[in-house]
Amino acid sequence: MATSTEASPGVSLIHEQRQVARDRIERAAWRVLSAKGLSATAEEVASEAGVSIRTVFRHYGTRDHMIATALRAQLFHYSDTLPIPEPGATLETWLPELLCEVHRVNAVMGRAYWELAALGYTLTGELGAVAAERLAGRTRFINTVSRGAWRLAGNRSRPPSWLVDLFAIHLSSFTTRELVSDFGRSVEEVASMSSRVLISALRSASPD
Repeated sequence: MATSTEASPGVSLIHEQRQVARDRIERAAWRVLSAKGLSATAEEVASEAGVSIRTVFRHYGTRDHMIATALRAQLFHYSDTLPIPEPGATLETWLPELLCEVHRVNAVMGRAYWELAALGYTLTGELGAVAAERLAGRTRFINTVSRGAWRLAGNRSRPPSWLVDLFAIHLSSFTTRELVSDFGRSVEEVASMSSRVLISALRSASPD
């Protein structure tokens, strides 16, 4: 007999099945959001996931809650694959690798991530809250990366604000979209260009 602190096998199985369904819906939502942007519908996500629209609403209640949940999951894992400078790492080895992965992640996240940044101030409700969370996380990320690169360039002070702004431009989803989508550049080409610009700026800004 199950105690009050132990879930019965039936309850555990139901919970597992619910989680499998939610994971399936969220992965489908990521694919649809990447292609369709924030205009993605619950019907499109249900079709991509191979479930009924009723199943989607049973798990998430509203279309916006489903979209917000999927976006939050993506933002939470944004930095999972980004390289951290190892002991002895140099600016010339770490920064190109980081930029390549950032632009790859931006490209995979696709249209919805770009729209979240572009339309953030106009969004309301749950989507507005996610846009605010994205902005706060991005600000922390840019500050961390620019300071890390500044230290690898041999500096111990804070980087100048214009240099931080330059990092924000070259780590942006707008840069990824402009060069990959509009000009047909590969992620590797974008990363190579960005790393050359940023390394040159870091060297020129460093005190003699």
